[in-house]
Amino acid sequence: MSRFFAANYDYESGSSSSEEDLLSSSEDELLTSSGGEGEESDDSLFQEDSESESDVDSDDSDGKPYGPDWFKKPEFRKGGPSGGNKFLKGASYSDSDESDDEGKKVVKSAKEKLLDDMQTVYNKVESAEMTNDWVTILSEFDIISRLLIRAQQQNYGTPNIFVKVLAQFEDAVNATSQQEIKSKAASRAYNTTKQRVKKLARENEQLLEKFRENPEAFDKEPSAELDTSITEGSVPLFGKKSINLSSVASASSEAGFFSALRIVIDSRGKKNVDYSALIKTLEELMEIAKTPYETIMAYLNLVPIRFDVSANLSYQPVDQWKASYQDIMKLLSILEENIEKYQLSELAPKNDFIEDEPEDDEHGVKHILGSIFSFVERLDDEFNKSLLNTDPHSSDYLVRLRDEQSVYNLILRTQLYLEATLPEECRESHLARPFVKRLDHIYYKSTKLISIMESNAWKSVPSTSSSNFIPYKGDADEQYVTELVQTLAESLRQQKSGGLRKRAILYQVYFTAFNNNFGAAKEMLINSKIQSHINNSDPSLQILFNRVVVQLGLAAFKLCLIEDCHQVLNELLASSHLREILGQQTLQRISANVGSSSTADEREQLCLPYHKHINLDLIDLVFMTCSLLIEVPQMTAFYSGIKVKRVPYSQKSIRRALEHYDKSSFQGPPESLRDHVLHAAKSMQKGNWAKSIEFLRSVPTWSLLPNADYVLDNLAERVQVESLKTYFFTYKRFYSNISIERFSELFNLPEARVLEVLESVINEYDINAKLNEEKTFVTVEKGEEITKLEEVALKLNKEVKIAKERLNPSSARR
Repeated sequence: MSRFFAANYDYESGSSSSEEDLLSSSEDELLTSSGGEGEESDDSLFQEDSESESDVDSDDSDGKPYGPDWFKKPEFRKGGPSGGNKFLKGASYSDSDESDDEGKKVVKSAKEKLLDDMQTVYNKVESAEMTNDWVTILSEFDIISRLLIRAQQQNYGTPNIFVKVLAQFEDAVNATSQQEIKSKAASRAYNTTKQRVKKLARENEQLLEKFRENPEAFDKEPSAELDTSITEGSVPLFGKKSINLSSVASASSEAGFFSALRIVIDSRGKKNVDYSALIKTLEELMEIAKTPYETIMAYLNLVPIRFDVSANLSYQPVDQWKASYQDIMKLLSILEENIEKYQLSELAPKNDFIEDEPEDDEHGVKHILGSIFSFVERLDDEFNKSLLNTDPHSSDYLVRLRDEQSVYNLILRTQLYLEATLPEECRESHLARPFVKRLDHIYYKSTKLISIMESNAWKSVPSTSSSNFIPYKGDADEQYVTELVQTLAESLRQQKSGGLRKRAILYQVYFTAFNNNFGAAKEMLINSKIQSHINNSDPSLQILFNRVVVQLGLAAFKLCLIEDCHQVLNELLASSHLREILGQQTLQRISANVGSSSTADEREQLCLPYHKHINLDLIDLVFMTCSLLIEVPQMTAFYSGIKVKRVPYSQKSIRRALEHYDKSSFQGPPESLRDHVLHAAKSMQKGNWAKSIEFLRSVPTWSLLPNADYVLDNLAERVQVESLKTYFFTYKRFYSNISIERFSELFNLPEARVLEVLESVINEYDINAKLNEEKTFVTVEKGEEITKLEEVALKLNKEVKIAKERLNPSSARR
């Protein structure tokens, strides 16, 4: 039967042994029957009407059958030149007098094709051996090795033709000496072929001995098949197929282990692969591994397959993540135990044949190609993904967050291993990735939390491990933490990558600002000049820069530097998308806004786990409080006729809130955070500083500040001073002399402090007022100040102009 019509045809394995030919036996009978005009058809059903039908058909000039039932005509069933056997014979049929046997096309099974490919290798090697072309011989050896793997995957065992080809390679190597080869390329190919043939011959020693005893009898024997029965230990790899890899791996020699491992490696990435079966097989292989090299190779393939299982998921499930973590820890332990003999390195040369251990270097160390830190990075990425996909307000998030310490321990341990194994000339450049990861886990924490993390991390590493970059003396105090961040950042600044340098600077600035060193952090950021070209950086760096700016403003506020805080935060808070520019939106919201065109990695770059967020209510409260202390006195001075410098304000400034509040028809009691600050501003305008402080202290968000009591105490004094300024600007037009003692009683300030504030205000705004000789009164001279009635009239005139422009926009333009 043709495979086109076979509903259950297996495309992976090709045609089975029972369907080696495309045509069935009944079809063969039809094709081999003679199509001559004088012969009668074997089908007796149509013989009665054959004569009449031939008379009808004779009207056709070319003798071809026609009509709606033309396929029922005897001419179609016959094998003549005008008959319908072309349909049965396919494209190979021609109108010439060639025989049917020559025109018939034979389709081979997958096993036959594979054996033919091996025979082709045998013929090519035989030709290349005559010309001493060892480059071709090496190439054909690689081909025959891949064909053997394919045979084992397809459950064909070890074909006899493979043993024959292997004996041919062995004879060719033994019949040639190194001195006979003149070309360098051929000499290298000869040496490589000699080593690989020796290895493969040792693995198939019994079959080679059997072949050499009697080659003719060996060819007639069936191939050595694998045990394909599904018994205990056998695992399905490709759809319905199953291979008992554990039985292969349990061979007495190391050949069985690597044969099974090679099958697993080649199976990875193919369609319909059962990854759980691959994992189970690798776990069984590690149990029977006899050397550290075998165990290392098994782990190097097990960890990526564990990650492949969840490649199509939003994040790796917790149980699989913990299994990957344990595998990486075990691999690292084996590498640390055998560090004097085996070392895993990204700088090691590629080894095409996993069966061959790498050659020793001058120190007797074998370098295996691989990257232990790539596994750690992937593990950390999956950890962040799981946090992003977990409800941050649930207990599951807190439970999951506990694993951060385990990830940090692994990062530190991997860094120490790389320090011990990397060459000194390229050590610092290759340690950049662990340094970035360490900073990424600690830059947003306080020194106390970092001290706890560092102490626990150093307890998890072997006692013999040490770091040349950041020596640990057994105590992670505040000085150690500061030096740690500084050393890591300085090392990253030496890298060629501009992204690493920027990220290192921003990490250090954030840490410095978060730990209340505003002056050093501000100077560091200005000297770096990152702000001049941050718009051309990638989104993750822009988000980090915005976070640094916010943290810088909060650091200034913690030190009660109100003007600096307002200046830093004013431009950033002018944006209406503060949550987005700080990377504090959810993954679902990012996916809806960005669209499906962006990849999952790009969307995750725009989002930070919840425990890294900066509280948005705290940012709003700090900025509005700064705006209250700066803008309320200036607004009062402006409306009293004093020329003041206009301060730019954002959407969240207290000035805009007051304008909206004055226009509203109903003013209720304060409910939200913004309402409390607004009522504090209204109280300040009336000179009621005590009520203003009461409104500010009643906001519960202040508890998020680590030094909330210190900040609120200093804030109260600043509110008293600004209330004094506001009262002076408001009521100076109504008095000619104002008592200093009275001001001191009203605002609960010492008289010396009152005198200092009034003198600074008079000099700054050039007010027509002066103190008497005893400095007990302030004498206000009448000048160009407007009265309260004139102030109201000016406001009313301004509103009239705005109304006219809205009613007659065309006349206003003219």
